[in-house]
Amino acid sequence: MGTLRFVGIVAVLFLALFFGGKWLLEVRPLKPDPRLPTFQRVNPDDPRVKLEQSSVSDDDPTRDRLRKEVLDYAKALRDDPCNKTLKTHYVKAVIDYVRAWISIAPCLGTQTCRGSDSPLVDRAAHAFGSPRDLRVRDAMQAVHAKGIFGPADFPKDTVHLVADLAADGSVNPLAETREFRRIKAQLGDTAQRADCGH
Repeated sequence: MGTLRFVGIVAVLFLALFFGGKWLLEVRPLKPDPRLPTFQRVNPDDPRVKLEQSSVSDDDPTRDRLRKEVLDYAKALRDDPCNKTLKTHYVKAVIDYVRAWISIAPCLGTQTCRGSDSPLVDRAAHAFGSPRDLRVRDAMQAVHAKGIFGPADFPKDTVHLVADLAADGSVNPLAETREFRRIKAQLGDTAQRADCGH
């Protein structure tokens, strides 16, 4: 009787281990999570993709001039990041471009936008939301990735928006705490600075 009970217990444990292991090792599809990015194949013939890659603007001569200056100096500075004259002209063009944004929605410069400011922010985003403006941001990000700008390069009223548009936290000293910057430097997670012989 004791042997039969032992064989029964071993059989039950074996079945529980077998089916439990099978359940644990079973591959199940992930449930959708809104925090994870989704990817899709881009069709280059899609009209939306063609529009985004074009230089279409809103046909405002003042904004077009500002966009063109930033694009031209960004391209030149990307090719020659150590040229101080190009850097000066680029900084001036970016300041003019950012101040045009701020002239529509002043809270963008101080990062004090509230719910009551949303019509102005929407108006600024619409005015500077053309495909050409997307190219301006891409060009700014490419130049700022060279690591040639610091907090002193841009005035305080523009530094927040420049940092946002160029995706460059190094121009906004308030964006990161000193401790965060220290740890980031230890991990080697900083933009590679252009070697200009300094």
